[in-house]
Amino acid sequence: MRQSKSQLLAQESAEWHHRGLISAAVSAQLGRRYDRESASYSGLISWLALSAMCLLGFAVLAIIVLSSQSATLGGGILGAAAVALWYRGIRMTSDPLKRHPVTGSALVTVGLAAAYGAMTLLTLPIGDSFNDTRFSVLLTVTAALSMATAYQYHLRWPLLLSLLCLFHGLGAWHEYAGNGDYIANIQDPRTMAVIAALCANFGLWHQHAEEGRLRHLVGFGRLYVIFGLLYLDCSLWFLSLASYGEDHVLRWVLLFSAICVAQIIAGARLKEGKLTGFGIVFLSIDLYTRFFEHFWGRLSLGLFLLIAGLSAVVLGWLFERHAGAATA
Repeated sequence: MRQSKSQLLAQESAEWHHRGLISAAVSAQLGRRYDRESASYSGLISWLALSAMCLLGFAVLAIIVLSSQSATLGGGILGAAAVALWYRGIRMTSDPLKRHPVTGSALVTVGLAAAYGAMTLLTLPIGDSFNDTRFSVLLTVTAALSMATAYQYHLRWPLLLSLLCLFHGLGAWHEYAGNGDYIANIQDPRTMAVIAALCANFGLWHQHAEEGRLRHLVGFGRLYVIFGLLYLDCSLWFLSLASYGEDHVLRWVLLFSAICVAQIIAGARLKEGKLTGFGIVFLSIDLYTRFFEHFWGRLSLGLFLLIAGLSAVVLGWLFERHAGAATA
């Protein structure tokens, strides 16, 4: 087989797995057959070249904007670059031969992110302070553009960007505080919990519909479920913290624990690994948080860690025993 044809088949099989059309085992088998490892090196070189070109281009744009000291000029230039990246990416993903589907999707996503930056620069002259309302509006607009692109051209990466922008626009934020510390917060966790629960349920419906009339949107529902469960559990976790400033903390602790257990049960019944996984992870976080809040100041550090470690070992042994009995 000619090397070019082998590389094409290797790229196609990788794209099939990326879009969720084949399993990981089938993808690995096809990768060995068509020498995907050697093809991946050429793909890596292409990605490095693309990254270098983008970085150089944005560096030149930054120099021009800084020299002009005009936010409006910078926004216009960045907006033109965003449109160019988006258009080129759409052309690549719409190629009938599907020669560069992943690269095209990446360019579209970068173009949409650049559009948010352009809108930010263009709105700076309106006021001296970049308030939260303007921040939320621009993120929501970017989310709408990204979602429209994702559904129009069947691209998952723009949908990922859309959900990130949407949830951050609704009041979720995080930042790096230095020294290995990260800070996260949700402006209104109660409202966010409701929205996230609706998003997760919509994702479960979307996944079911992808087996029929929405088969061309395979993988979209998975993103909705992941983001919905993440922000739902994080919102309830924040509300259950005694230091978060909410009243009726015990009520939120019980609700958070019940939701985690419900996710585990629903995941087992529906055979949905994401529900089970998020339920187990956040139930563990819940138990650790309660243990930390009630016993950290009463026990020495060594005894605290010893009890926590022994508890984890005992729970792991019980789970493994139960799993073995269930499969026997």
